[in-house]
Amino acid sequence: MLQNHVTEVMTLLTMRVPMNLSSSEEVLQNKLHVFRSMLPLRKSQAVVGQYQAYQTTVQQEMNKTKGHASLTPTFAAVLAHLDDAQFEGVPILLISGKMLDERVGYARILFKNDIFCLQNPDGVHCKPKQIVFYFGHGSLQYPAILVSKNLFKPVSMDAEWKEVTKHTDVNILGLPISDYYVQTPTEQKEAYSELISHIFAGRKHSFISAEHLLASWAVWTPLLQSLAHSYPRIYPGGADNRDLLDIRVSGKDIGFNSEAVVISPGQMGGTSANSFQVMQGHFRSTDMVSAWAEELVERLAVDIQEAAEAAVRESGVFHLAFSGGSTPLALFQRLALHHFSFPWSYTHVWMVDERCVPLTELDSNFHGLHEHLLQHVRIPYYNIHPMPVQLNQRLCVEEDGGALLYEKEIDKLVNGSSFHFVLLGVGYDSHTASLFPGGKVDGLGESLVALTESPVKPHQRMSLTFSAINRARKVALLAMGKGKHELITQLSRVKDNPDKWPVTGVKPVAGRLVWYIDYDALLG
Repeated sequence: MLQNHVTEVMTLLTMRVPMNLSSSEEVLQNKLHVFRSMLPLRKSQAVVGQYQAYQTTVQQEMNKTKGHASLTPTFAAVLAHLDDAQFEGVPILLISGKMLDERVGYARILFKNDIFCLQNPDGVHCKPKQIVFYFGHGSLQYPAILVSKNLFKPVSMDAEWKEVTKHTDVNILGLPISDYYVQTPTEQKEAYSELISHIFAGRKHSFISAEHLLASWAVWTPLLQSLAHSYPRIYPGGADNRDLLDIRVSGKDIGFNSEAVVISPGQMGGTSANSFQVMQGHFRSTDMVSAWAEELVERLAVDIQEAAEAAVRESGVFHLAFSGGSTPLALFQRLALHHFSFPWSYTHVWMVDERCVPLTELDSNFHGLHEHLLQHVRIPYYNIHPMPVQLNQRLCVEEDGGALLYEKEIDKLVNGSSFHFVLLGVGYDSHTASLFPGGKVDGLGESLVALTESPVKPHQRMSLTFSAINRARKVALLAMGKGKHELITQLSRVKDNPDKWPVTGVKPVAGRLVWYIDYDALLG
């Protein structure tokens, strides 16, 4: 629906007006110009959803087992932009979905309002300025062109259109219908009958040409491929959707406005929006948050910013320690691109662990942190604290005292050597930071930083110890992906044994531990 019918409406509204409206070739060329001027669609410019009963419908209609899961969206919204002077800076929002609160089709042009109404918000000039092409269904029930009265009064130049002056008591997109000038066709025509008559009359402009179809595919295919493995937001359907599908535009990206949602297994029979919430509970007797991967990252980023703002209010500084690996890269990008009010000027960034390689190499944890986050935010360079793995032109030589040097730096700058927030990951072997099974991690004593050995290359590492990690005010353990499901299942059953299961040694003394586990890792 989105990539055909809605796209066709968009091209008709945004194309240049043909010199000859009856020329199907000129109309086609003008629509093709719209496709050529569309900026590439990125994954961050789209959101998808799926109504709750869809899985059951698919299982029944396709004779699938109860365990079958479909990622097919039943709702989608895409934010498009045209590289065209006429539409520079104009967001074009394309939306289509099933099981919404009403069946309706329309194209809406909403104009900026340069009038600020101080004491009379209901005045005509304070209301939305818009033109609506109403295709039918919905509360109006008939096709019409509606122009809000604070714009202009349209003049009918065609006998096929008439003005509607008697109105029923309905609201259209935030305005009572009496606030519009309304034009409707003098004769209501059935759409498919009209198309059939055009076939016999040879009116090509009513149909999509192969050239038009290929141009549309060229625009949509990359986006569809990028969304192929994205989990849609689940919504109950109808009026129960409430604000679950509300969309927020942020620059050239869009996202759902409400909190990330996941249905817990016990709620699958629910039908109201109240049964949709972030899955919050307990894992290994500590707090847990779970959601789809993308939304889990959003939640974690928000939690980090809230911790930062609280720390800055309290003490004027925020000490944040990041672990390495591939898992936090999406978080780094989220913080860099969407958290513009983050108090970076008051934030000190530390490393949880580092591979013993030059910091400029791709294997370096600091290199990944710098590439995906630090170079994109305004943080004072003296607030950045990479681990000193290379001293005297050597890597992680114990006599060079790199671990002790980092420990002294922490003692000097971090009050009580207690970080405000520590982000950890967990490996397939249950290692966390660079504390590995069989590495006698409990034998590191009160040292805050130590040189450790990894079973995989590069073998030498530098890492915060449990003594440092467990002094933190808040520790977040992030586990994502189906590959972690078996480990998460094992960890839910085993007792604390840091030598065999290092991650079980994470137990903040006076702080709080929260597991952030995505739906794949939690449920497989």
